[in-house]
Amino acid sequence: MIYNILHDIESIFKKQNFELLTFHHAENKKSKFCFDFLVKKSNLFYLVKVFPNIDNLNESVIENIKVLCQLLNCKPILIGIKNRYHNLEDNTIYIRDDLPFISVKTLFKILNDDIYPYYLSRKGGKVVFLNGDLMKTLREQKNISRRKLSEKLGVTKRTLCSYENENLRPSQEIAEELLDTLQEKTIFKKINVFEWHFELDFENKDFIKTRELTDFESHLQEIFKDIGITTIWYKRGQVPFEFSICSKDFFLKSDSEFYPLFSGLSQENAKINKLNLEYLRSFANMVHKNALFIVNNDFKIPSIFKRVKLPVIKVKNLEQVDNEEDFKEIVHEN
Repeated sequence: MIYNILHDIESIFKKQNFELLTFHHAENKKSKFCFDFLVKKSNLFYLVKVFPNIDNLNESVIENIKVLCQLLNCKPILIGIKNRYHNLEDNTIYIRDDLPFISVKTLFKILNDDIYPYYLSRKGGKVVFLNGDLMKTLREQKNISRRKLSEKLGVTKRTLCSYENENLRPSQEIAEELLDTLQEKTIFKKINVFEWHFELDFENKDFIKTRELTDFESHLQEIFKDIGITTIWYKRGQVPFEFSICSKDFFLKSDSEFYPLFSGLSQENAKINKLNLEYLRSFANMVHKNALFIVNNDFKIPSIFKRVKLPVIKVKNLEQVDNEEDFKEIVHEN
């Protein structure tokens, strides 16, 4: 089922002429990555992920989605199949962990017909975002007093004023009664779920705690810290790399062409996951950022790294780096 949905989503983005990078395949129907697709068109850039149940979310997956969206300056498109009670309803946005989730059909309506949802699901039922000024104008044009309309809706005049001032959002039932009275669907504000804003405080967030680091990883972390560079580590298997590398002030002025970098690593001569290497290279190309691979000093570099054109840096070379400019130079040299 998941694979069919992913295939349909892939098709609709391609139909709309999006550049698309896929991170799932038939043999792995349920991707472990925190994204199934990266999609781009002109200045639009989205991270897309399908969730079987939006009430059974992996906390670290959600965390990684937020981090990557901030690092890449992109927006999440999160598709849910169901919640704990039923399938997600169309034309409705469900909020989980400050992020919006929509149904597959809602996504298709947005992409095919430019029809955005206007219902927001909350505890106790759905609410609607109203265009208060238009509501007031239509009411006055129809010579309907606030008192008369409030009585028809079964609310107080003060509540009606709050609707018109957009300080309060009506329930689905009241909104539909309002629509029946004013006969103008544009009083419902379209919610552009593709431009959803969420806050993520990088200054106070300890991303190192997303997982425990090995001795090798801790050593790398200290090397970068001494250089004056920030590292953000990810839970294993959720992205095609181990960590991101940024300047300390990256999140204050995120217009850097060099940062962020995305790095895989290997601390021993273990078998390299070729698919992940391909994913890392494709990921970096898609987002127009540098990718690299950091290895232990005795690591024997296989030929695949030359084929995928991925620079490999040994720890001993990083240990000789004194500052950020030297680090940039060593990346460019490799």
